[in-house]
Amino acid sequence: MTFQAMLDRARKYERQGRPEEAAGAYASAAQDAEARGDRASSVAVRARQARALAAAGRVDEALRILDGAERAAAGLPGGPEVRATLDGQAAHVLAAAGRTGDAARRAWGAMAGFRSVQDHKRADVAGVHAARLIVKDAGPRAALGPLRDLLAAMPPGGDGHRQVSALVADAERRPDRDHDVLITDPDSAAWGRLAAALAVGAHLAVGNGVPWNTLSTPDGARDDRVLLERDWGITDAAGWREQIDRLLDAENSDPAIQMVLDQRGRGTDPQAWRAAIVAWCRERDISDETIEQVVALSELVRRYEARFRADGLLAPDGRVESVYGYDFGRAVNMARWGLNAGYCDAEEAEKCVLVAGHRANQVYGSWTSFSSGYVLGRMLRFDEGEFGEWYDRSLAGHRILADDPASPWRRMAWG
Repeated sequence: MTFQAMLDRARKYERQGRPEEAAGAYASAAQDAEARGDRASSVAVRARQARALAAAGRVDEALRILDGAERAAAGLPGGPEVRATLDGQAAHVLAAAGRTGDAARRAWGAMAGFRSVQDHKRADVAGVHAARLIVKDAGPRAALGPLRDLLAAMPPGGDGHRQVSALVADAERRPDRDHDVLITDPDSAAWGRLAAALAVGAHLAVGNGVPWNTLSTPDGARDDRVLLERDWGITDAAGWREQIDRLLDAENSDPAIQMVLDQRGRGTDPQAWRAAIVAWCRERDISDETIEQVVALSELVRRYEARFRADGLLAPDGRVESVYGYDFGRAVNMARWGLNAGYCDAEEAEKCVLVAGHRANQVYGSWTSFSSGYVLGRMLRFDEGEFGEWYDRSLAGHRILADDPASPWRRMAWG
């Protein structure tokens, strides 16, 4: 029997759930490779044999075989693919031995190794395995930080990234808190024109732990009046009307932010962007001090965009075109607060929500582009380049809305 035939038989036994026989077939294939002097193949197959033995419950023997493969691999020149294969199989063996933390580290190493040789399919498999081991080892709460780090090392858009994103979202929806959780009111419509507009305000709804698809929450009337007075200085219907009009007109955020974004031509480099900002300011006799501030703002935008790309808020070549979404998203929630506080009726609140949704659709081309604009606007208002709790919670909300199958962003097309 040829070496390849032995491997095919071993894999067939694995698919059939016959790990003992698979281990025997892998042992025969490894002996064949060793007899031919093919040390790289021998190491890879011995690692598969160890995994099959672990699956059969023969963990001590599996660890012994794995240790031998590790020693043999140490003497091989180069071979990142062999190392990655060994790491991937070792993760399964160590997990079976109860060494979950060590197993997670080996799976992570396998992911990095496969990625380095452009084997993205196996890299994704190893990454998902690492994520599951991290959760098993640390529990959902403690796993959140490592999971985010792992996700940042995975290219967005792939199946592995989506699966790990789902694990991150699960970890973020901890049952011990009443915020950063997606809640859908079963008695209100979860689709349709009004629901799509309400979903523009879902960032804050998720952050506050309230249903995204309803406006009226009578139990929260007193809390919303307190919120409006404390955070917005609103104490009557006239004050509420003034603030929601400013939000709907995208006039609540610092106009310098949008000016800075507007000066960035498609494909321009940072130096050209800075020059365009300076030229715009000079034409309007803006002071040198203010020019220095807005140029610094462009650098801060670049820092956030780089982090957004790493965290999946932006595509690898994406950038934020507008922060108007931050005002539109808050306008939806301002309508909810105003209705509950008694500063408007349901008809007026719904009209404001529909206007916010329509204007968001005019500015952005997708839920993700809207979300990146919303988050950037929020960061420039509160986070000030710290990447602290404001950023962590905004990213958590984005991932919940982008990845949860129950999210309105997954169920309804943009626009």
